[in-house]
Amino acid sequence: MELKYFLGKSFRLIFSRKGIDMLFLSSPAKLSKEERKWAIIPLLVYFLPIFFVLTYFWFGILMGLNFLPFFMALISLIAAGCIYLGYWDDLGKKYGFGYGFGRYQLAVILLTLFSPAFFFMGIAYGFATANIFGGLGLGLIMVYPILGMFFRIKTFSDDSTLILRGKSILHDNVVLPDGKEFSSGKKEVVETVRGFGFMPLSYWILAVGLGIFTIGYGFSNISTYFSKGVPSLEFIIVTIVLGFLLQTVYLFPDKLNRIVPIELRTKKGFLFMFVLAFVLFGISQFLIGVVTVLTS
Repeated sequence: MELKYFLGKSFRLIFSRKGIDMLFLSSPAKLSKEERKWAIIPLLVYFLPIFFVLTYFWFGILMGLNFLPFFMALISLIAAGCIYLGYWDDLGKKYGFGYGFGRYQLAVILLTLFSPAFFFMGIAYGFATANIFGGLGLGLIMVYPILGMFFRIKTFSDDSTLILRGKSILHDNVVLPDGKEFSSGKKEVVETVRGFGFMPLSYWILAVGLGIFTIGYGFSNISTYFSKGVPSLEFIIVTIVLGFLLQTVYLFPDKLNRIVPIELRTKKGFLFMFVLAFVLFGISQFLIGVVTVLTS
């Protein structure tokens, strides 16, 4: 009886307007806890065959590649969606998002849930280009900043958008029945404005951009090193380590904010971090060139 009820409800849900609405709702907060669990069913039924057909025809037939790594990468996206819907309440309570609050925390959690898909996509790219080390490097480029943001989620949160402008002291005076005034002490009022904050998605994109031309370049040359002995092992190690260091800069914007003479959580601060990415890119390419000369 329970199996018949489950199959019947699942069938009606999958092919109903409500099932589609549940699948493409912008926020699980609009669903009840039971509806979120049922929303996993259309997620599986709709996307599993779509992803299979997409990867099979695009990568298998049109490009002549092994489509299974790409299919597995997309399956991990479905798994992330199932966890997101099934554990929405638990994740929201622990990391402080949901019902219109904690958008930055939510972005970090979503990136974390999608990180296995990003990693497998990198590996799939390695198989497609016959450079498995290059694919491994691409996966690490995307996942490392995500894990850094996850472990520093308090930094990459909505709280980072609140910028202190100063403090004012208000005297809280109480008039007693006999007409005498009694001061209950001083009360500090903190003045704040809302800025850009440390936007997780933007910082992740900047970190990935820096990693492609350093970490990715280093890992891509590992295969050449094993087959031809060039470039040198020292060059590969320095390039990869340099890339991770540059990515780390974007994982500690709160620490950097104490050093630079500009508030990084404002619009001007974000533009500064954007320009800084190009500066760091130039420095990295210069250092890579120096290492190339020294190790050649």
